[in-house]
Amino acid sequence: MSALQRSPVPPGVQCFVGAAARQRRAIEAAAVSVFEGWDYEEIIPPLYDYADAFASAALSGKTYSFVGRDGSLLALRPDFTSLIAKIAAGRLADRPAPLRLYYSGEVLRYEPPKAGRQSELYQMGLEHLGGDARAADVEVLAIAVECLERLGVGGAVLALGHVGVFAGLVARTELTSSSLERLRERVDARDAAGVAFALDGAGVTGAVRDAVLHLTSLGGDASVLGEARRAFAAFPAAIAALEELRETVGALQSAGLGRVVSVDLAEVRGLDYYTGLVFRAYAPDLGFELGAGGRYDTLLARFGRPMPAVGFMLGLDRVALLLERQARALGDGAAAAAAESIATARLGPALVEARARRASGRRVRFGEGDRA
Repeated sequence: MSALQRSPVPPGVQCFVGAAARQRRAIEAAAVSVFEGWDYEEIIPPLYDYADAFASAALSGKTYSFVGRDGSLLALRPDFTSLIAKIAAGRLADRPAPLRLYYSGEVLRYEPPKAGRQSELYQMGLEHLGGDARAADVEVLAIAVECLERLGVGGAVLALGHVGVFAGLVARTELTSSSLERLRERVDARDAAGVAFALDGAGVTGAVRDAVLHLTSLGGDASVLGEARRAFAAFPAAIAALEELRETVGALQSAGLGRVVSVDLAEVRGLDYYTGLVFRAYAPDLGFELGAGGRYDTLLARFGRPMPAVGFMLGLDRVALLLERQARALGDGAAAAAAESIATARLGPALVEARARRASGRRVRFGEGDRA
């Protein structure tokens, strides 16, 4: 065996065989059945596109790019949302809104080498493009909950925020893009000391400083929204965002989903195209989110078809890890049933027998009977 054959796969990529592969297919099938049950249509976008499709600040540094044979700069998809937005504005431009599209597949995104970080990620998700924004928000959240229920995830919670709260608080400042990003990172980390340091370094004082600091502690049940409303009364844009979030939370509670909903107003990081509702899905036994989503009302305008939009995705890799830790498995085990061996001393009759057994739904291993 050559050294090349013995070498492991590159860092950040994965390989699954047998039971692990079957479990992942079962997870995918369960999520897809929910998407289709809400009348979403499958889309299989290209694995790569022109690099400018992924030109946002949050994605450009994580994109694997290469030069095509014609000299154009191409990139492997690091994200589905940007690519689907481009397709909706181009190839699907004649389709009336709202568009309901779901996907399942791999993205490739550069991540620094850290434990648990992968460059090859398998995502299952959907995009709701156009239509009434508030109705679309609660629809997408309800689908996320149903996916987690169908997958058998125990103790799942959706943590809801709204990027308009943070944006409304810092609107009066003159923060540079780098200062704003540092501040956003510290808020998202619930690092009060780091937030204070970032604010002081940027010269932010007074009511704005106090309000942004307060964001790091505003997480919990729906009562957080009332506390935030009192604390941010002097910031009309932040209050408007809180009112949108209150309406969304109220609708979920009315539908009996209050048990799986929490509020996290420090939820401000993520891809830079989010404009409204943002959320992440968490569950016990996993120290990071299972999936995430949010509203991105300005992204499609980049591609020439302005329209509101919201979506979410679940990380199949993370779901599989969580189900393993929670000792849960999908499927009925039929795929793992023992195969029936068929001798092949006489190939024609053996093949007839194999096909007959397969027609009755049995599992066969062609040729293994020769060794009996």
